[in-house]
Amino acid sequence: MIELRSLRKEYDDLVAVYDLNLKVPEGEIYGLIGPNGAGKTTTIRMACGLLAPTLGQALVAGTDVNREPEVAQQNIGYLSDFFGVYEDLKVWEYLDYFAHAYKLPEGDIPRRVEEVIAQVGLEVKRESLIAGLSRGMKQRLGIGRAIIHRPKVLLLDEPASGLDPKSRLELRKLLLGLCEQGATILISSHILTELEGLCTSIGIMERGHLVCSGRIEEVTAAEYSTNLMKLGWTGAAQEAAHKVLEGSPRVSDILLAEGGGTFRFGGSEDQLAELLVSLIAGGVRVSSFAEVRHTVEDIYMKVSTHEVM
Repeated sequence: MIELRSLRKEYDDLVAVYDLNLKVPEGEIYGLIGPNGAGKTTTIRMACGLLAPTLGQALVAGTDVNREPEVAQQNIGYLSDFFGVYEDLKVWEYLDYFAHAYKLPEGDIPRRVEEVIAQVGLEVKRESLIAGLSRGMKQRLGIGRAIIHRPKVLLLDEPASGLDPKSRLELRKLLLGLCEQGATILISSHILTELEGLCTSIGIMERGHLVCSGRIEEVTAAEYSTNLMKLGWTGAAQEAAHKVLEGSPRVSDILLAEGGGTFRFGGSEDQLAELLVSLIAGGVRVSSFAEVRHTVEDIYMKVSTHEVM
């Protein structure tokens, strides 16, 4: 649904984005991660046609955004990091204005405006002036503007920037709902926790380069050869647990204390099940036995060199 081919952007002697290649399949929520100055905003602006690349192509739903901008914009909903609003308009008037700007059929506009107001949770603010909205509500309104024309693709640049924790949770719920309805979403952020549990795929950018990219489970498998396991038990079983774990050639980095601990395991699911059987047979009264999932932050910290422009 989104395809960037050898995309490059130069500003005199500065290369902001280096020959970036990226494909985002339909239905994905793709998180573009990196520090400020990594090239995320430049990439998104090229992807939506607001910035012409020095070299390369950006395609959305199969359409080149620079060669056929009007066709491409029908499939794109874009929200910039800092976006302006017409503060003297009411919420419904703002959405009505953009529905007309996107040339929706005149007879469909009133119904569509009400649908979007409900979708972004602004029913109680329908008649309110935008000037009186909180930052979180303005962010919802901005997303409402971006989806008013039912685009197939959403390009969101730091959408949670400046939001309080409650507003971020509400934004997450809204984006997951849009994805369930068929939208493909590319979201940039330098706040890693806001992408946890939201993205299906991630890409890490540094100094204009895409360092790694793929579905989270694929990136995790590529970067971690072993799984981190957490073990818990009842009673005095530390010595017995350590003996069993130390006797397995697939176990490493054993770290145990009273009542439990962690270790790394490099084997199949069947072999992991056999290890659990061995622990129980060895006298360990196991109360918990589970893989510790790597977070987006874990992956970033392992892959990133933490360099900025």
